[in-house]
Amino acid sequence: MRRYIYNIILIFLLVKNSQAQMAMDTIKLPEVRLEETKISTHNIGVNIEAINLTSLHESGSLELTNIISNYSSFYVKKYGALATPTFRGTSSAHTLVLWNGIPINSIANGLSDLSNIYCDNFSKIFIVNGGESSVFGSGAIGGSIHLNTDAKFDEKNVPVFSSTIGSYGLSIHALNLLIKHNKFKAKVNLHELSHDNNFEYINTTQFGNPLLINEYGKRKFNSQHFDMIYQFSTNTKYSLNFWASNQEREVPQNMTTPFSDAKQYDKSIRILSSVKHKNNNLLISAKQAYVQEDFEYTELSKEIQSSYLAESYISDIDLKFFKNNYLFNVDILLTNNQLENNNYIDTQKDEKSIAAFFSAQYRSKKLLINSVLRKEWHSNFNIPYIPSLAFESKLRNLVTFKARVNRNFRAPTFNDRFWAGANANGNINLKSEDSWNQEIGLDFNIKYMRFSITAYNLHISDMILWQQIENGSWMPNNIQQVFSRGVETKMRFKFREFVFDGDYAFTKSTNESATNYLDNTVGKQLRYVPLHKVNSRLKVVKEKFQYSLSLSYTGEVITTYGEPYNQTLDSYMLTDFSIRYIFDLTHVSVEAKIKNLMDKSYVTYQNYPNPGREYLLTLNYTIN
Repeated sequence: MRRYIYNIILIFLLVKNSQAQMAMDTIKLPEVRLEETKISTHNIGVNIEAINLTSLHESGSLELTNIISNYSSFYVKKYGALATPTFRGTSSAHTLVLWNGIPINSIANGLSDLSNIYCDNFSKIFIVNGGESSVFGSGAIGGSIHLNTDAKFDEKNVPVFSSTIGSYGLSIHALNLLIKHNKFKAKVNLHELSHDNNFEYINTTQFGNPLLINEYGKRKFNSQHFDMIYQFSTNTKYSLNFWASNQEREVPQNMTTPFSDAKQYDKSIRILSSVKHKNNNLLISAKQAYVQEDFEYTELSKEIQSSYLAESYISDIDLKFFKNNYLFNVDILLTNNQLENNNYIDTQKDEKSIAAFFSAQYRSKKLLINSVLRKEWHSNFNIPYIPSLAFESKLRNLVTFKARVNRNFRAPTFNDRFWAGANANGNINLKSEDSWNQEIGLDFNIKYMRFSITAYNLHISDMILWQQIENGSWMPNNIQQVFSRGVETKMRFKFREFVFDGDYAFTKSTNESATNYLDNTVGKQLRYVPLHKVNSRLKVVKEKFQYSLSLSYTGEVITTYGEPYNQTLDSYMLTDFSIRYIFDLTHVSVEAKIKNLMDKSYVTYQNYPNPGREYLLTLNYTIN
């Protein structure tokens, strides 16, 4: 707690000092404006999917798990109390999740649990296909997910209350409040959820495939968001973002286990303070962030009690300078990670790193080029130089050619190096995972339609793999070599009141080297990587009604390798349908939604069932 208070003091000192040193000149921007965020600055040659959450109208039921599953090529594995993403044939730890540019993956295990994130406070989610480690750092190998808070606050100063009820005891309540006064703007979001999660499922592991009820899986969740902007002058603004969440859940075991008393407790606090100043062709941004993760897992019947407290202090100075058609970007990032884990021999760990990257861009109407070089110094292991080169060119007014080659990395996590248990031990000699990505693409922009196609190759070396050693315990080593290649396509068609968009991904991801003499996986598709994934969505707006239909197809995945046959999970298609109606005079909108309309029985991780058909009813009320 003392460190937490100390961090708050540092944040406001940073703001005060930064403001005192900044001039108040009038902005005279050139034809190409300066971009403020890293994701918008470094979007050249990158395949980015922007999901407009405000158009989905699902309010508090916008769980990141469902959004990523239905609106991207990510494959999401749901098992027990977790939902983790895999992309472009990589593992769950190879997807980086960022909040306003700050990484929020767990520093203990490198994962981000998507089921612990609700998105009603975000206006857009940006999904970057392919790694961007030169800009965003460790973990961005397969792709990255960006949760950005809308800083414009264009809405009126009225509170909006949202309430959702659904199948299996689901209840969600959310309140959004906007405050404006002169140069001050603020947004408050309060979110509360409870879910019995007592859905029926077919137990395929028991004789006769009986229909059972998931009696152990209750969840309670609440979160609080506070976002504030103060415009000191035309050129300088200060912003503060706060995000806290707390979740308690019963952890169901797989279908082969009749009893469970496992529980999981997740608490997090995220604070970001930043100052931005524009002066002619120069943009200066200073950030100070604090991220805390408080985790506990208990299973009393097995005498398991696991917990950790992780804290990250992140300082970021970013400078952008524009001259004619050139943009130069210098960024320096200081990170201090502190972790206290009862599963380590030395329970307390403290690591520091300094990262710097330099980018030079050329932008014209016909040609865009971006080059980035990153170097990072870590207190415990070496990280190589991370370059990136991207290119865009308009072949014709309707066609844009894209190409990109970049290096990416993932540093070993605290668990990878320091875990100490009865049957598992970390490895302090691990190296960073190294990867190279090459991709080319074409974008077509016609009057009513947009279409894009991207082909890529991804080579990962020194990939960390946990495997059993001679004494029967588990240990990680840099031994796996992975080659992932594929094609991604996206299409959007809009004509009058009809909007159709869809995406398809073909992913071939194989192990390229044997990890031991018994390894029979060389040349085979990696586990839990579908060869095909398709999403399609149709939306029709007719006066006060909005109709939406979405279909999502996921191909079969391998769960266990064997001879002569591998064990697999069947392919499946999910269908969602919703109707929304707006009552103008009463400031009320109502949405009825059916998820898994065809009541499909499916699993995304072996022996872990998912709900069948679900009904949701959402009421949004704008309070005047």
